[in-house]
This record gives sequence, C-alpha cells and structure tokens, in this order.
Amino acid sequence: MASSNDSQTAVPRRRLLALLIGGVVAAAVIVGLAAMATQEPPTPPVSAPVDRSVSDPLPGQPPIVVPPVVGAPTAPEKRVAWAVARREATPGIEADLRLAAAQVAAADTSAAQATLAGSSELSAQAALALTQYDSAEPAKAIAALAAVATAAPTDPFVQFSYGEALLWSGQRAAGEKTLRSVRDASPDSFYGVAADDLLHPSMPSGYPPFVLAAATKDRSLATLKRQAAAAPNDAQAQVTYGAALIGAGQRLAAVDAFDAALVVDPGLVEAKVGKIIAGYAKDNPAGSFGQMGPLVRDNPSDPSPRLHLALMLLWLRDSDTARAELRQVAASDPKSPLSQLAKQLLATI
Repeated sequence: MASSNDSQTAVPRRRLLALLIGGVVAAAVIVGLAAMATQEPPTPPVSAPVDRSVSDPLPGQPPIVVPPVVGAPTAPEKRVAWAVARREATPGIEADLRLAAAQVAAADTSAAQATLAGSSELSAQAALALTQYDSAEPAKAIAALAAVATAAPTDPFVQFSYGEALLWSGQRAAGEKTLRSVRDASPDSFYGVAADDLLHPSMPSGYPPFVLAAATKDRSLATLKRQAAAAPNDAQAQVTYGAALIGAGQRLAAVDAFDAALVVDPGLVEAKVGKIIAGYAKDNPAGSFGQMGPLVRDNPSDPSPRLHLALMLLWLRDSDTARAELRQVAASDPKSPLSQLAKQLLATI
C-alpha cells in the first residue's frame, strides 16, 4: 500500500468488469471501466518517511466477506430475509456466514452474533470475532482471530478475516503478510482475488480483461475446452479458450492455453497479448508493461496490443495516457471489434 490513507480504501470490492467470451464487451463493462477511470485514486500526503510496518487504525469493524451470489438483493433488509430463506433451505456454515454478513451490513450486529454463536466451525468463530472487533481496543478480537488462524492455517475465509482485521488494527506488515499468503495459496479463488484487492487499494478490483480481436459465438467454457482439446494444432482455438478462462477468472489456466497457442504459432500476437494479460500481477505491473510495450512497437497495425495497453493503463488510473492509446485504436480499421470498443470506451471514460 502506498500510504495509510490508501489503507482506508482497503475494503473488499466487487469486480468492476465482466467479459463476454466473444470479442465484444457488454455495455455494463464499458460503464464499469468509465467509473473506474474517472474515480480519483487516494493521494498520499507529502511527509517525512514513516514506519511502513504500521498504519493508522481504521474506524468501525472489518466486514464479514463472503462470495457474491447472482440475484441476491442489494437492500440490507431484503438481503437479510433472502439469506434467512437460503439458510432454511440449505443449512450449513456457508449459509451461516452469508446470513451473518447480511445482518452486519444491516447494522444488526447482535443478530449476527446470535447466528454465529451456536456453530463450532472455525470459520464461524472467525466471523464472530470480526463482529466483536472494537476499534478502540482491537487486541481481544485480534487475539481470538490469531488463535483461530493458527488452528485453521489453510482455511481461506479464516486467514483472510485475520489479515483484514490486522490491517484494520493498524498492524500493516502483519496484515499484508497474511493476505499475501491467502493470495499466493490460490490466486484465482475469490479470497485470493479479494486479498490482492486489499493489498492494492489504489488499483481497481480484479484484473485487466482480455478481449478477442474477432467476435465469436457465445459458447460455454466446457465447450471451448473440448474444442481446444480436440484441435491442439489450432492456435486460434487455444486463444479463444484462453480468453474464456480469463473471463471466468481462471487466469493461471489461461496462461497454459496461450502457451499452447504459441507452441503452434510462436508469432501469434493475440496469444502473446493474452498471456501478458493473464499474467498481470498487481505487485509488479511494470513487468506486464515491459512485455506489452514492445508488442505495440513491433505491431503498430495490430489493435490488440495497444487496446490492452490502454486497459492496463486504466488499472494504474492513468486515464489520460489510456485515452491517447484508445484514440489510435479507434482510428484503425473501423470494422474491427476492437476499434469499435475503443470508440465506446473513449465516449465514456
């Protein structure tokens, strides 16, 4: 994190982007990119060097973070009722955590504590400790979370909850260490991505998307996987499958798909672009820029490297430079889906 001010924005956020398997991005994606690009990043104060292992404690309680469910109500009261119904239909620890999270969001901490108190699950104990977190005296909740984290070293919810509580308490170095362990253990999982978001609060949630240069039929990931396996010497089939994997959040598997395409066609620019996007690391964005820049330079007539360079620039919130790159893409082949997308983005960011 760049500063203690940055950490104040370190709250779990929904991913801003969703990709279609084909080469055209949905309107909602464009709106999300526009909102992300125009949002001002935190500005660190100019001051003397500080101890980066600690930061100012955050107000309030660290939230109970659970994976989103499509169709869940957004209004707090309706979400509680929805979570109660799901718990009655399918009882279990996941339902308990989801209901407790909804109750906390509805400012009913006592109800959340009652939901969790009867469970012997370690994840429920971690969530209960979060509800008992006191920003004025966080030591008790931190100690409880530390004990649960020791007992459940591989539970992503427990470890994530412990890491975020450490950040909330101002124990920055310890919180970041715990969150990096969560991320590195399973980078493509919900908690792996959420941990990476907390570690880089000045960046948008999630990662830059990959957009195919040519529109394709909307096919399921399983279908694309079968087609790629059936045609190992078809580089474009591997690229299309890789694009679908990125859209599904399976970035590590996408790298393998793009590598398979490059075995067939080592010079395929789109496969190189996809591999760079799939390997984008928030800890080291310069690495991805160092790879994409030469592709843009060496392939000036190919819109894919330049478009994805612009998308990576948006992840650094450099909207001015991103616009300059998008203008060049938009001025390329007017029939190209990437050119059309660049025009849409320019109209909204």
